Amino acid sequence: MNTIIKDSILIVGPTAVGKSEFALEVAEKFDGEIVSADSMQIYRGLRIGTAKPTEDERARVPHHLVDFVDPSKAFSVAEYRACAEKSIQEIRSRGKLPIIAGGTGLYVHSLLYEMDFSGAGEDTALREKYESIAAAFGKEHLHALLREKDSEAAESVHPNNTKRVIRALERVENLREDDGFREFGRAWNRSELLNPVILYLLRDREELYRRIEARVDVFLTMGLEAEVRALLDSGLSRANIAMLGIGYKELTGFFEGAYDFEEAVRLIKRNSRRFAKRQMTWFGRYEDAHRINLSEFSSTSDVMGAICALIYENLEV
Repeated sequence: MNTIIKDSILIVGPTAVGKSEFALEVAEKFDGEIVSADSMQIYRGLRIGTAKPTEDERARVPHHLVDFVDPSKAFSVAEYRACAEKSIQEIRSRGKLPIIAGGTGLYVHSLLYEMDFSGAGEDTALREKYESIAAAFGKEHLHALLREKDSEAAESVHPNNTKRVIRALERVENLREDDGFREFGRAWNRSELLNPVILYLLRDREELYRRIEARVDVFLTMGLEAEVRALLDSGLSRANIAMLGIGYKELTGFFEGAYDFEEAVRLIKRNSRRFAKRQMTWFGRYEDAHRINLSEFSSTSDVMGAICALIYENLEV
């Protein structure tokens, strides 16, 4: 028995691993409400490609921070943390258990650790270099550079905010290794907002990749292509962060004539696998996380048995 009793549950892991399924099971078992930690599920209109919870799932368990931001708007990590804190406090006020579930590393990190996105060290040469790039090639090109260096950091900064894009690029380039994670969570001072039981869900890599590719096929069958077309017709473009999510940006390229549909599908699957790999690297650094390899279990009930045992051991329920 741990000496420190936990006050919440945090379910993390790579895309397609099964976070949403088990978050629902845990919420129903322990009288909880779910707070999303997914940077794409926040946007209205992005339903299929974000694997957003269905109406039935939301009826089973209240979900927070889903479908509440206009896709034409930017939404920062700082804004996410403020909204999540409010939701968590409201859940607690009702005597319910906060269950945070999602795979956006920066969102999760902002709840666990005190993060400062406002400051950056002075580096005049770097700043002038990136200001020149922005002037010559445009702000979207500059934001694309940030996405290449640190895709998670790019999610938190709108392409139109050139000053913050440059600041983020300075942070990443000043590191000795290509690791935006360490810079954005450099202090590692634990936040007082949460003291969670952290459940890090994993699968054997080949199984996970099969699940990712199968899920992409399901999304396309459900109408992802039409969803992206409708978003573009509504006036959205690559300049909007909402359209930079996996599935949306690749199909946007298809609609723009950059490649054919088969290539778009290949890119979605490839980029989803790469994203999963980055997520595993990110969450693998949480030393206090309980790692649960779902590939080692024969049924959902067996997984839930292991999860419940961990929760009962660490949580005052």
